[in-house]
Amino acid sequence: MKTIFFSLFLLIISTFSINAQTIGIVRNAQYRITANMNPIKAEWEKLLVDQDKATVLTDFTITAQADKITGKTTYMLLAQNRDKSVKVARALKMKAGSLVFVSGIDMPAGVTVCSGCSSCQPVISDGKWICDSVCPDGKLCEKSVTTQM
Repeated sequence: MKTIFFSLFLLIISTFSINAQTIGIVRNAQYRITANMNPIKAEWEKLLVDQDKATVLTDFTITAQADKITGKTTYMLLAQNRDKSVKVARALKMKAGSLVFVSGIDMPAGVTVCSGCSSCQPVISDGKWICDSVCPDGKLCEKSVTTQM
């Protein structure tokens, strides 16, 4: 019983530390990742395995984009696999000069996965995640959003 509680405690602590950590900074309109991406990479690759989309994420970047409806600028951490057919994103917010994950009631919430082809892109529209574009073969991009605590 103690082992179960200890494991649950470690899971809660690790989730909190990933959510609260500084992911990057913005300097002179340049976005730079400052965090160790290994824990995030492992968490996101496990998420992909759980969704039957097992792949290796090879490229992590911070980007900024305007909401397609409201025009509000949102930062995001974006990862993709080698052929760019799977993309994973989570919104970031500026806090004390650093970029940290959006969490709680802030929008857009969660981690989004867009897959199907290289033209599928996670974007924000009216404060919510969507997967923008259609694949060259006419197939729609597939989207999933996982809530983060």
